[in-house]
Amino acid sequence: MRKFALIAVAAVVISVAVWSVTSWRNRHSEENTHLQTGSTVAADRVPLAPLDAHGVSAVLEISKDELVRLMTKTRPLTRDEKVNLDRGCPGFVCMYQRLGLKRWPEAARGTRAYLHLEDALARGCPNDQENFIFVKQAWWESGKPPAPNPTNAEVPLNSITRAMPGWYSFNYAVYFPTTKTYVWINHREYGFPINLIKPMKANISLSPPPLEEYRPAQIYCSTCR
Repeated sequence: MRKFALIAVAAVVISVAVWSVTSWRNRHSEENTHLQTGSTVAADRVPLAPLDAHGVSAVLEISKDELVRLMTKTRPLTRDEKVNLDRGCPGFVCMYQRLGLKRWPEAARGTRAYLHLEDALARGCPNDQENFIFVKQAWWESGKPPAPNPTNAEVPLNSITRAMPGWYSFNYAVYFPTTKTYVWINHREYGFPINLIKPMKANISLSPPPLEEYRPAQIYCSTCR
């Protein structure tokens, strides 16, 4: 009889413990959902913090963690933003573009291209929209820079191609007008264990990314948002 009573008590204790853990997990899941929803709502109203290269000589290379710390001074990243960041430079630009794109930022409606920063900055946006500027680097489609439109200095968005015979290369950078700063990322997040030898890093500079032999062309893109 005593043995049966002990078994019954143990069963009750285990049942209470299971119920407590299950309740905690459900409550924790609800809190996470609430926080994620709040974070998404905040992302619609509060932009990520601009980055600043003042005080930096040449190019400053920082870790992904340091980049996130600088970006999230105003609010945390949403789940979608984290996924975009892991895509590397195009995802990083899409994050700051804030139009929900998940592939190439130049695909945003109304995006225009220029050969010079001052021309991209001079573009007027309607209805109090903000002019978002980013850099795209790859190869000239025709082998040389196109002639700008004499009226508005625009060049075709497809002046640059990511693919060449035997090559596929590109780079994107965000330009922050308030700090006159360029920021770009070396490559996507490869995940463990590759990220131990090829970690994602960001570069901050007052100059655009240097052009390379395998990436000799550059345009400044403007998106009204």
